[in-house]
Order: sequence, then C-alpha cells, then structure tokens
Amino acid sequence: MVKTTIDYKKALLWGAIVWVIQMLVGNLLWMNPIVANINQQYAGHPTIKSFDFIGGMSNWILVTLLFGTVFIIVCIILYLILYRSLPGQGWKKGLFFGLMVGFIKAVPEAFNQWMLFVYPESLILVQLANTLIGFLIFGTLLGFFYKKFNVIISE
Repeated sequence: MVKTTIDYKKALLWGAIVWVIQMLVGNLLWMNPIVANINQQYAGHPTIKSFDFIGGMSNWILVTLLFGTVFIIVCIILYLILYRSLPGQGWKKGLFFGLMVGFIKAVPEAFNQWMLFVYPESLILVQLANTLIGFLIFGTLLGFFYKKFNVIISE
C-alpha cells in the first residue's frame, strides 16, 4: 500500500491561494456582462429576495464570503481525504475532483430549484453552468498547485 504524507503548512498556504483565485474566478463568472444582463432581466421577480432580507448588500457579501470560505475548506479537506482514490496526477486529478464535486453540488441543486420553485429557468441554468465551471477551475488549480509544490507526497 502506498503511503501518502501531507505537508499541512503547504496545504494551508496553497489552499488559501487557490481560495483567493477561486473568489476572483467566481466574481468573473457571476459579474460578467452576460450574466449581469440575465440577472438584470429578473430584478424584482417575486421569487428573488432583495438584499434587505439580510440587512443590505454588505451583510449579503459577508455571509456569502463566510459560507463560501467554509465550503472551500470542506472541499480541500475532502480532496486530501480522497486524494489516493482520485484518478490521474496533478491537474488531471484536480479536474476529476472538481467535476465530481461540481456535479454533486450543482446538478441536484438545479434539479430541486426547477422541481420545487417557480424560479426562472435561465437563472437556474446560469447557476448550474457557473457552479460547474467554477469547480472545474478550482479542482484543476488545487491539483496543479498541490502537485507542483509537493503538498502531498506518495511514498
């Protein structure tokens, strides 16, 4: 059996760097003109909450950032736990992980929104696509950096 050793300091450092990159990628995915235009079409839709429900946009950004951070930490821990069982090496291993987590998160979420809520389908599709793309990029970067900087060493 192959033994793996994790350098937790490097895992934390490169995980934090990937988290920052992921936040930038997320902003590009959600705030680009195409998505902004789609979202603008549904401003005021009865199923869309205003930022006031949580105390304004600054509170919404804070809660979203905190939840996103916790979720990314959980995903990094999951990557470390599943590392040996993921196929490929480096970025390919990360790509597979990102695809797996993206599908586990995005597809049931989109299906439930479509089945249970009167929510605009184009917004569901944007969320589905952006989540999948975001996790593919996240996983690929995580696999790349963790391999390049020897975060996990197989012996």
